Amino acid sequence: MISVIVPIFGVENYLKRCVDSIIAQTYKELEIILVDDGSPDNCPKICDEYAISDSRVKVVHKQNGGLMSARQAGLRVANGEYVTFVDGDDWIEPDMYQKIHDSVKQYHPDIVYCEFLYDYGDRQEKSKQSYGTEFLDKKMLENKVYPTMIFKPPYYSFGINPCCWSKVFKKSLLEKCLYPVPQSVKIGEDAAFTYPALIEAQSVSYVGDYLYHYRINPDSMTKKYDANMENYIKIPFDILSKLNDNCPYDLSNQLSFYLLFLINGIIRNEASPSCKKTRSDIIKTLKKFTSDSDVTNAAKSVDISALPLHTRLVAKLLAMKNADLLYLYTKLLRRYI
Repeated sequence: MISVIVPIFGVENYLKRCVDSIIAQTYKELEIILVDDGSPDNCPKICDEYAISDSRVKVVHKQNGGLMSARQAGLRVANGEYVTFVDGDDWIEPDMYQKIHDSVKQYHPDIVYCEFLYDYGDRQEKSKQSYGTEFLDKKMLENKVYPTMIFKPPYYSFGINPCCWSKVFKKSLLEKCLYPVPQSVKIGEDAAFTYPALIEAQSVSYVGDYLYHYRINPDSMTKKYDANMENYIKIPFDILSKLNDNCPYDLSNQLSFYLLFLINGIIRNEASPSCKKTRSDIIKTLKKFTSDSDVTNAAKSVDISALPLHTRLVAKLLAMKNADLLYLYTKLLRRYI
């Protein structure tokens, strides 16, 4: 049996399409766990209606705690040997879990992953995660996957995208990797447990079909300023860095690129038109990272030829520990956000 965990908050306009796509799966041995994360709209009622109409559906109502909190709450009540996730505003192809199950039956892996579609409404973009084989044992993971798993050129591309919703995990593996992740993490949540799970995995199988639709909401693409981002932006890096310290596979170079990727996020946040902070307060935030040895060492160590021009500039300014020039960069960037 596969347990499907759906974290839900503020998605009443999309929830029915999401859950209907799970219920309609050709593979029927599913446990569907709807986690109402204190949603303020009609989502709680919709969840309860599904539980009444389909015995495979169970509902968890909880106070709002964020995405990681909801995922962990769902895992605590999951009974399947394998566990996966679907975001409440996304949907899946009718044969997704049948194809996943077929792969499990053939290879008995710790993780199965598939391709997915970024769905913009009027167009779609395809993921590209193939390593040229449907099955990867530990040796193949070590030789093929781990060297480019977190970063591969061009910037920024993942060897395997960290998104958890295009993967099915053995429950025992997921419990080991998901529960330690702080619930405060809001960026890189998936990377914080998916990559540790891939490192722990003894084998991984791959389904090359595009089975998951990840909805890109144009409204959400206009970033609102997050005053707390500076406090959690490094959490996924810190988790993966600690993993690297105790790992026989050196991920340092990939993690340097990944950290720059995260720091670009904080710079864009400070450049947001909705950021109303003073010049001195923005520089104070930027200095928090120009004085961070992890950040400056990453900026110095990466091969800047693998970076686009604007990120090369960011890397050089971080390496120089120059928060004042970074502030000028945010002013320039604000014109294009």
